Amino acid sequence: MTLKQNGSPAPPRETGERTVRWLGIGGAAALVLALLFVFLAWNRAADERRASEDVEARVAAEMNRIEAEAQRIEREAAR
Repeated sequence: MTLKQNGSPAPPRETGERTVRWLGIGGAAALVLALLFVFLAWNRAADERRASEDVEARVAAEMNRIEAEAQRIEREAAR
C-alpha cells in the first residue's frame, strides 16, 4: 500500500479494477463456451456426413439389387 500525503494508507482497490478482473473472467468463460459450441457443431456435422454417406451406400446397393433383379426377369421373359 502506498501512503497518501498526510500519512494515512491508500484506500483499497477501486471498483474499476475489480470490474476489469470480472470482465476478464467473463470473457474467458465466454471463449470456453464458444469453443465448446464449435466443437459440438463440428462433431454433429461429422456424424451427419457419415450418416448421409451410409444412406448413399445403401441406396447404391439397393439400386444394384433392383437392376440385377430386372435383368433376371428380362432373361426369364426372353426364354
